[in-house]
Amino acid sequence: MSVSNEVPDLDKPARALSESSRPDPLLEALVGHPREESRAPGAGADAVRLVNLVDSAVVNSSPSVIYVGSAKGSKGKKHRGHRRVDWVNTTVGAIAVAVVAATAAFTGVQVASADPAADAIEVLTADEASLAGAEKSLVTSTTALDASIATQLADAAIIRTALNEMAATEERTETADPAALTAAVQAVDAYRTALEQAVVPTVPAAYERGAIDEDSLASVADAIDRVQEASTALDAASDELRTARTAIDALTTTFTGQLATFAGTLTAYATAENEAYPAAGQEFRDAVTTAATSVTATPLNGASGAAALISFRDAVLALRDEDRRVREIEEMERQQSQNNNWPPTQETPPADSGATDPDTTDPGVTDPGATDPGVTDPIENEVPAS
Repeated sequence: MSVSNEVPDLDKPARALSESSRPDPLLEALVGHPREESRAPGAGADAVRLVNLVDSAVVNSSPSVIYVGSAKGSKGKKHRGHRRVDWVNTTVGAIAVAVVAATAAFTGVQVASADPAADAIEVLTADEASLAGAEKSLVTSTTALDASIATQLADAAIIRTALNEMAATEERTETADPAALTAAVQAVDAYRTALEQAVVPTVPAAYERGAIDEDSLASVADAIDRVQEASTALDAASDELRTARTAIDALTTTFTGQLATFAGTLTAYATAENEAYPAAGQEFRDAVTTAATSVTATPLNGASGAAALISFRDAVLALRDEDRRVREIEEMERQQSQNNNWPPTQETPPADSGATDPDTTDPGVTDPGATDPGVTDPIENEVPAS
């Protein structure tokens, strides 16, 4: 919107006031002429002119000239007074000139004191700070991944030992489904092998600025280039570390799922064991069921999982031992009951076939004192000599 540069007529309100105060001839004929009062030219219009002055100063930067005129005379000729300077606008203009001059002087000082090498040093310092933060983050992440692999290897070894405790031995049979137990052992061995073969990226060597000429823009620029190269190498190492961590997480997820599958088979195995050993008390069967549920609810990835597996094994063995003990007691009681109901009878030993009744004589045996009738005793038949 354009602003008109025309100087407002500040005497217009004064003229209107002067014209409105002219005497009416008829009124003068009735009451006489009005009393003459001395009044300064333009009296009463100063307030109006002051308002217009302020409004004009806002929209017009050029100095305004104020004309103080008297009321119109009888001839209607307009008399103008002397011209006055608008000190408000003059003061504002002077201040504006001073501000522009000061700004120009300050800008000149900045331009004169600008140092490209100093600006480059600031950029270098900021880049080095960002690089140091990225290096610290990469070292922390790499250390955490190494520690995680070591922990998972130790946990897998503990689970492997617990699974071995559930396998069959010379003294007892296995305490888990044989096929499921074999699959779990194979899963642990494969997981441990994969962890041992996992490669964790090496952290690049820490950045060092080295000696530079801070007054030389070229020297500082070379240092900035080295920072950028170190940042690029650090980004590549971070990507490699992220890839390695993702692969290890995938291995762990697969391994955890395999162990969860094995844990699920223990529930059915517990039911089968309770049915196979019914002689044991109910508390022993309940213990086996509770132990199977505990294994299912416990992640098999460390000491807690191994403890749950051992507890299940112990519960199964206790069930079997109790069932055997109860059966042995029942067998003893059965035998004792049979002995009490059927007492043994005394048996006569068989007669000896070689014994001879003293009152009987074997007809086949000749009594040495008996004489055969057909045989003459030589003594009795002997004739005495004469």
